[in-house]
Parts: sequence; structure tokens; C-alpha cells
Amino acid sequence: MFFQFVKYNLVGVVNTFIGFSIIFGLMYFGFSATMSNIVGYTIGALISYILNSKYTFTSSTNDKESMIKFFMVLGIAYILNFITLQWLLRWVNPYVAQMLAAVVYTVSSFVLAKYFAFKEVR
Repeated sequence: MFFQFVKYNLVGVVNTFIGFSIIFGLMYFGFSATMSNIVGYTIGALISYILNSKYTFTSSTNDKESMIKFFMVLGIAYILNFITLQWLLRWVNPYVAQMLAAVVYTVSSFVLAKYFAFKEVR
């Protein structure tokens, strides 16, 4: 599990770099923090599935089933991220809010991916 966690975090670094580049780039060009967040996390979700399914989790479950579960996981994690973002936008700078909301997304998505989407059948 330790190596899986390391791989997940390495994928997360790549995914975070791409996602935040999109989010902050859109914000720089005048898009709202909310719209930028939606676009960035949507593209990030696609990248995350591809990289995590190939490099992080070796699941014996049906690929279609794990894909559906993984996107459900990301949906739940995104909802938690979005709620956190909206709450934080009332109190802190939008860039700080994005980064703090990302922590909620990262922790919740790993736990749910590990124990739900890519759970090994014993």
C-alpha cells in the first residue's frame, strides 16, 4: 500500500500541475474562480483516470466497472472540493481557496479510490 500511495501522489503531482495550470490560466484570462475550477477538475479527472488506472492501481475488477466507480469517486471528491471552495471564497484569496479545497479533493479521492473504485476482491 505504501508504494501505491507514492504512485498516487506522483500521479497527483502531474495532475495537480496540469489542473492548476488550467484553473489559474483561466482565472488570469478573466474566468470566474468557479468556472475555472469546473474546467480544471474536469480535465484533471480524465488525466487522473488514465494515469491511475495504468500506473497506480492494479485492480482485477472489470475495467468498465472500475472506470464508473472511479468517476463516481471523483464526483464525490469534487463535490466536497466545490463545497469547500465556495465556503473558503468568502474568507480567503481565491488562489488560496483553490489550494485548500484541493487538499480535501486529494485526500477524499485517494481513500475512496483505494477502498471503493479499485478495491481488490478477496
